[in-house]
Amino acid sequence: PDPAASRLTEVLRALSRDPQSVPLLVEAGEASLKLDDLSAADGFFKRAESVSPDDARLKAGKASLLVRQANPLDALRLFDEAERGGVAMTAYANDRGVAFDLVGDNVQAQREYRRALASGVDASISMRLALSQAIAGDQAGADATLSPLLQRSDLAAYRTRAFALAILGREEEAVSIANTTMPPELASAIAPYLRYMRKLTPAQQAAAANLGFFPQASQIGIDNARIAEWVEARGLKRLVIAEPVAPPVV
Repeated sequence: PDPAASRLTEVLRALSRDPQSVPLLVEAGEASLKLDDLSAADGFFKRAESVSPDDARLKAGKASLLVRQANPLDALRLFDEAERGGVAMTAYANDRGVAFDLVGDNVQAQREYRRALASGVDASISMRLALSQAIAGDQAGADATLSPLLQRSDLAAYRTRAFALAILGREEEAVSIANTTMPPELASAIAPYLRYMRKLTPAQQAAAANLGFFPQASQIGIDNARIAEWVEARGLKRLVIAEPVAPPVV
């Protein structure tokens, strides 16, 4: 059984004895996030908030939920508040990294991913790091990050490579990888998205690759007002690839 599911079962038993326990409610919310049950996580966090709205770990858990809901700016604010409240942020570095990617700050995102990886190898974090590197235009870095996973024939890593190549302007290679690593119907459905990945802003690319959130056609290449303000205030630059990047010579 999934360790998160087993842990959630244990926490729910404990909550039946102490339903107002904020630590247990937060842990139940975080276990639900690991199981991709955002609705349940939201419910547990709201229950904890009704008891202790200023709890620092609750803020960190809510921030992770907001990342999954593609609300990175509020997530980053809560991560900062949780850190000031004394929460050790290593456990949240992965989600915090995604939040930074979702606002186009790839440098900070990669610092967080590396902080998370420092505590142990994790394929999913490595793949997020590779995507962030691709968004930043670091093809060599993305290739190096994915290489150990690709050597193990990790299909998820190949799908990540497809998105990374599409972001870097190598759309046809990306589509070819999708065709060989995904079921035909899924590969056919995703091909059009791969072909316009490089037209998205860095924040949109991160949302598409990490969360599966693609903008409407009228919003391609246009960040929402809050993210655009964040990008402008921090002087972040968007990488524009006019032509496909040539593959490295082997």
